[in-house]
Amino acid sequence: MLLVTAFGAGSDVATDAKRAWSHHFTLGADLVLYGWLIWTVASDANRSRHSGVRSWGPLCLVILGCLLALLDITRHVLLDHGGLFFKEQTLAMYSENGRLSPAGKFSQISTIVGLTTLICGIVWFLDIPAKIIGKINA
Repeated sequence: MLLVTAFGAGSDVATDAKRAWSHHFTLGADLVLYGWLIWTVASDANRSRHSGVRSWGPLCLVILGCLLALLDITRHVLLDHGGLFFKEQTLAMYSENGRLSPAGKFSQISTIVGLTTLICGIVWFLDIPAKIIGKINA
C-alpha cells in the first residue's frame, strides 16, 4: 500500500501528464532496448565469417521489426504534443464512430508485423532451429 502511495497512485492516476510521461518513458526504454539489440546483432554480423543473407539477414529483420514496433509509441508521443506535424484527428486511434481509424489500424498492424519480424530476426540470429534439430538428432 505504501508503494502505491509513494508512486502517486490515487484518484488522479489517469491524468494527461502521467499518460504523457508513460509514453515518453516507454519510447525511451524502447529506444535503449532496440538500440542495444540492433548493436548486438550488427556487431556479430560485422565480424561473422559468413557473408550475404546468412550474416546480414537477421540484422535487416531486427532493424525492420524495431522500426515498425516503434511507430505506435511514436504516434502516442506525437499526440501528447498536439500532433506536432500532423492533425490530431489524423493520428487518433479511434474515429468518431468508435471504430479503429486508419492510423489506428495501421498502428495495430505495424506493431504485430514489427514484433513478429523482430522475433524472426532474433530466432535467425540465435540459430534456434539448427540448435533444436541438433538436440533432436543427438
